[in-house]
Amino acid sequence: MTKLLTLDEAVALLQVSKPTLYRLTSQRKIPFIKIGGSIRFNEVKLIQWIDERTVVPGESYGRETI
Repeated sequence: MTKLLTLDEAVALLQVSKPTLYRLTSQRKIPFIKIGGSIRFNEVKLIQWIDERTVVPGESYGRETI
């Protein structure tokens, strides 16, 4: 069974502030689950989200300038 992380656990995993994590969830930029009034994060999906945003040295990212 996949572990569901609390807000505090997700903050620790991502090493961001609570306001930053709240902003990411309100902008729907990060996967989360809403259970009643609580926000939870699927640990596997959160790690995948991190991996998808990992910048590899030497590779371009973002917008290219001409």
